[in-house]
Amino acid sequence: MAARQVIVTTVFGSGVERLGETFTSFLKIPDTELHVFVYGESLPAKPLPGIKYHLVKADPRFVSARRDALFRRWTWPDTLDAEYALVVDGTDVICLRELPRFEKILRGASVAGATEWCLPIKILGQGYTSTYINGGVTFWHLPSSKTIRDEIVARGRDRFRGEYDDQTVLNEVIHTKYFDQLVILPSQYNWRALYKKDFRGWQHQWRAWPRKDNLDGVYLYHNNNAVQEVVQDFSDKSPKSQADLPSFPVDQHPLSGWEMFKRKLAHRWHHS
Repeated sequence: MAARQVIVTTVFGSGVERLGETFTSFLKIPDTELHVFVYGESLPAKPLPGIKYHLVKADPRFVSARRDALFRRWTWPDTLDAEYALVVDGTDVICLRELPRFEKILRGASVAGATEWCLPIKILGQGYTSTYINGGVTFWHLPSSKTIRDEIVARGRDRFRGEYDDQTVLNEVIHTKYFDQLVILPSQYNWRALYKKDFRGWQHQWRAWPRKDNLDGVYLYHNNNAVQEVVQDFSDKSPKSQADLPSFPVDQHPLSGWEMFKRKLAHRWHHS
């Protein structure tokens, strides 16, 4: 019998009304329950079919409902009697095609996640990491990761460092103390590039956010700046399971120094 797995998100304010565009896309994954933990005074008057709602109250020690929702999203799955959980941002992550079983994704590890699109980042503890995990999509083996998740939440509750310091704490705790229980996933499990549009955010003044005009190979799309474009194109279809890898023309003769120089320039430009 397959281990029980759940998909969990937390929302507050107007976020509860936006789940129909994003979170319901996970209904395509069979034998997996979807759970929403709602921070507020009441549950939505018109709940979405296939989703189980839970009304919760914010702990004032987290300073705000937003910060509570971002931290405690990683411990709410412990209330669901499951073995595996996928925890996602509620309003900007879209499931494009059926995921493998979470047990297969984790491959015996306690936690799995894809890296953020950024340069190496300084963190407390280990000092720096070149594999800074994006907190918006994380897979967990709940029994073996409970200590990790409890420590992340406790560290966030103990000290306010900003409204979005949950990802910082996640990386500090895992990369310092539990790196041997981590699987780094390819970006297909948390695709952050833009889709069919360009954008330069204040965080990336010196380089534009990457862009791609198809999502072949992608499982989970995660970029708030292009949610509408993805919903429009993939509401009733899925991308191909793999992207196409173009072949090269074969070199037919020894290259001159000038030809090699031009190739190197072209290669550098392509990968910059």
